[in-house]
Amino acid sequence: MINQKLNTKIGLLTMLMLLFSCTENIVVNEVPELNISHQINALEVTISGNAIDTDGTVHELLIDWGDNYLIKLINEDFSNINKSHSYAEPSNYIITITAFDDTEDSIVLSIPVTVDYKNISLETIKETMFKTADNEYLILTINLHTYQENAQEEKFKMLTDFIGQMDVDFIALQECAQHKSSVIVNGIIREDNMALIITNKLKESYNTNYNLTWEWAHYGWDVWEEGVAILSKHELLETEDRFISSNTTATNITSRKVIYGSYQIPQGRINLFSAHTHWRLSETDEEQTNQMKNIKQMVDEKETLNSTLVSFVCGDINSNPTSEYPWSEGYNTMMLNNEYLDSFLEIYSDANNKPAQSIYSTIGGDFPGRIDYIFMRENSHFRIMDSQIIFTSDVLGKISDHNAVITKIAYIN
Repeated sequence: MINQKLNTKIGLLTMLMLLFSCTENIVVNEVPELNISHQINALEVTISGNAIDTDGTVHELLIDWGDNYLIKLINEDFSNINKSHSYAEPSNYIITITAFDDTEDSIVLSIPVTVDYKNISLETIKETMFKTADNEYLILTINLHTYQENAQEEKFKMLTDFIGQMDVDFIALQECAQHKSSVIVNGIIREDNMALIITNKLKESYNTNYNLTWEWAHYGWDVWEEGVAILSKHELLETEDRFISSNTTATNITSRKVIYGSYQIPQGRINLFSAHTHWRLSETDEEQTNQMKNIKQMVDEKETLNSTLVSFVCGDINSNPTSEYPWSEGYNTMMLNNEYLDSFLEIYSDANNKPAQSIYSTIGGDFPGRIDYIFMRENSHFRIMDSQIIFTSDVLGKISDHNAVITKIAYIN
């Protein structure tokens, strides 16, 4: 009996020793580690850090950005992760990151983020651009690039905030478009008309009523009714649109219009014209030059018909004063006989010097240059006080492939 108990104890002891011995040989796999930080810049979130495995390798990373956008990374260098994503709309999102090692063990990290549209800062606007008296007015011109921008809603907000915070009086827009299939809401204006969206946002955010006048001349990218517009917080007395091109077919990109608005300010009447002339196609092509002549003729006509203090021609004329002849003829036609002042040149006297300086360009790309203007008809009532190229990478941020020009004028008589 004693021997039987002893043998049982020895047997149990042996089993325990064998079990302990086997346990020593079992290797427990370590799950991966995720060390991730994130930065938010308006609608864009950037994650950075690393994914490591102390007893193997991380071979796959899944990043779910929380807006139905998922990316899978396989066999990359996960010791230095740096990925960015731009959201379409402001909201709260949860970014989920999953790392898998070579045994398919995984770890999951969730990062809650809140993104919103970019807020502009007026710190880069020249102090002398701000209005300081009732006799001062601001005029802005910009080519909006016909819905070809990423984060378009954010860029609408940036432009709206600038207009609202600076209390801009007149805004001339080019490549101001609406989709040909969108719902008509008023006259020829469709619900996605860029000028309409901006005026609605100005009312919502700044409780300021801006009137708009808009017309289109040709299709952009086959589906956009691409036109010109003027917005103003001042009473619109009269408006007209007119073809300035020899071609008037909507399917031809050379078809161009100018839009005119006459506005009542306390001192009298101001005429504005927003235009987008076509670029010169060859050394012998006179279309652009003739379009500029047609604009000037319309200005003369309107000044003859009403008692006007001053007229402004604003917009993208696709002509650079530093280009060689005849490519500069569009600009030179406008400036002929000193009938008009180039408001930016009045402040920056070297803006037309050669070689051209990139700081004065209003468009980049393959043919950079200064092609966006606010021309003031020579008069005795107003003085150009200051001007600045804005909505650049360094000033406010880009909202289009064009930069904008803003000019401050003052009534002096």
